[in-house]
This record gives sequence, C-alpha cells and structure tokens, in this order.
Amino acid sequence: MIIEKISGSVKCDMASCKNKAVYSVDSKVSLSQNLNLCENCARSLYEALGRIFVPKSPQNMLSNSAKDKKRGKDEV
Repeated sequence: MIIEKISGSVKCDMASCKNKAVYSVDSKVSLSQNLNLCENCARSLYEALGRIFVPKSPQNMLSNSAKDKKRGKDEV
C-alpha cells in the first residue's frame, strides 16, 4: 500500500466531503479502487488510526529505566 500526492482534479472519496482530493491510497489492484482523500479527511483518518494503533516503546528502554530507578540513578 502506497500513499501518493494527486496531481489531477479528483473528488475526495469520503462521504459528505466535497473537497478536492490531495492524496491517493494506492491499493495495487486497480486505479478505480484507490482511496482518494482531501487534506482534512486524511488528517482525520490519521488521528483516528493513531488512537487505535499506538506504537509500543522498545522493551529494553523500559527495562533499563526501571533498573535505573531501583539503583537510585534518578537522584544524581
């Protein structure tokens, strides 16, 4: 899946949005199955997905921090 900027004049595919699409999510199937989004809808989708898919911290950073607290290195 690839997100590309659109150079042509295409309508946003989100329901009730009548803005011009700026981004296209390429599904690698056919041109008609791409998802075309305007700037506002792309940002809304990004924020909504960010609430669902939260990146996790690397495990070693968390364990090192916990070890440092036990040793008292935070007081220095």
